[in-house]
Amino acid sequence: MIKIIAVGKVNQKGLEESMKYYLKQCPVKVEVFEVNDEPSEQGKEVEGERILSKIKDSDDVIALAILGKMTSSEGFAKLLDEKMTYAHKDIVFVIGGSYGLSDAVLKRANSQLSFSPMTFPHQLMRLILIEQIYRGLMILKHHPYHK
Repeated sequence: MIKIIAVGKVNQKGLEESMKYYLKQCPVKVEVFEVNDEPSEQGKEVEGERILSKIKDSDDVIALAILGKMTSSEGFAKLLDEKMTYAHKDIVFVIGGSYGLSDAVLKRANSQLSFSPMTFPHQLMRLILIEQIYRGLMILKHHPYHK
């Protein structure tokens, strides 16, 4: 199973509808868990505790972080394939809030992934991640969606 733990709620109808569309199309189960966001950078540690409470010891955690490893869509598909085929663990992607992820979450992560050196709103990043999961799974199925 693939899980996404994201800080904050989606409050834009268009983004929410797009996420639902891609989640419905995914050939594997993808669950999204939200944790409440905090209004200041000091709250990043509290957000981190909330995130960590949703992670099992057996989970393979991938933190989305600007300084993480960058890859292509094909590389992302290969990563999904390797983890789903050989790891036998749930894959957990973590998206931080406005102030990023706490050091504790980054330390717990098995790896860090960056989609760009740019900063994106966490709501939009959630849609981008879900779409890339769908795209990666379609690449693995040799489906024409990727083209």
